[in-house]
Amino acid sequence: MSDISLIDKALAVNTAIGRDDLSWYDPTKEPFKLYGVKFEDGLYRRMPMKVAETVNQGVADLSINTAGGRVCFATDSDCVAISYRRPSLWKMPHMALAGSAGLNLYIRKEGKIVYYGSFIPDYKTPQGYDSIVNFDTREMREIIIHMPLYCGVKSLEIGIQNDAKLEKWNGYKREKPIVFYGSSITQGASATTPATDYISRLSRRFDTDVVNLGFSGSAKGEQTMMDYIAGLDMSVFVYDYDHNAPTVEYLKATHYNGYRTVRDAQPELPIIMCSRPGYGSLRDLSGPARRDVIAETYERALAEGDKNVYFVDGKKVYADFFEDGCTVDGSHPTDYGFYRMSVAVGAELEKIFK
Repeated sequence: MSDISLIDKALAVNTAIGRDDLSWYDPTKEPFKLYGVKFEDGLYRRMPMKVAETVNQGVADLSINTAGGRVCFATDSDCVAISYRRPSLWKMPHMALAGSAGLNLYIRKEGKIVYYGSFIPDYKTPQGYDSIVNFDTREMREIIIHMPLYCGVKSLEIGIQNDAKLEKWNGYKREKPIVFYGSSITQGASATTPATDYISRLSRRFDTDVVNLGFSGSAKGEQTMMDYIAGLDMSVFVYDYDHNAPTVEYLKATHYNGYRTVRDAQPELPIIMCSRPGYGSLRDLSGPARRDVIAETYERALAEGDKNVYFVDGKKVYADFFEDGCTVDGSHPTDYGFYRMSVAVGAELEKIFK
């Protein structure tokens, strides 16, 4: 038997809406609010294609993955449905399809953003799917829908009851985003849902907008990328690409220069420099040397009088990362690993926001 849902009905995936009393809306239009992505040339994108193409092919390809993308609104509908179509589907052995290609729904209640339900994708429909989340009561709710981490979105419609109210949500406490730049870990591999990566966790914890500029295998600190980041309007910059630097020497040649590009453009911006999780892994012989390159940039910045730099030091906060189930494959975090990362980076954000 090859279908687990025939044994356990709780594991069945239902892509049927089952209702004919819904009105469908385009989330690029008011009163919906998009965060982390913009709709351009038929696809939702994390950065403009004309910029992405100047960085490298991986960034160009992955910039249409909607990691960090959110749709926010308020409604008193007793359900929220989605109809979603994508240009392609990657099936990755080390990542749940619910995280790479699914969407999930959070609500903000009494000032706290909490999980409510998931729009689970189906392996049988690679072109996209429909799904619905039902509520037990009908009342006004603020809704946050997280978009897929490792898929593109070429069309998305939001369905609510025909007679339901549809309004703007109240926005984030901090509307100016934290911008994260880094590798596949930053993009969200291998979170089980689009909102259990460490960036989304920090967004909820600090009630803040975020921009995810994580690019699997393709974050190499190129000057064109750093110039683009330096021009963004942001509250904090989290600088975390050492996983994708081809060598320690390459990291050394680019890391300080990348920091300097952003600092020269935004003299007062808080910048958090991160070394990779899993410091000291027996499989990662270059990890300590890479950590030292980042520490050198941090210490040089301090020596130059920069009082707005912070360092997530893997030697201190991730030394036991591999000892307690924090990764799927020796590199990409589990949800617990992402939680650990959110605690480490969150400690530095606490200092900044206080």
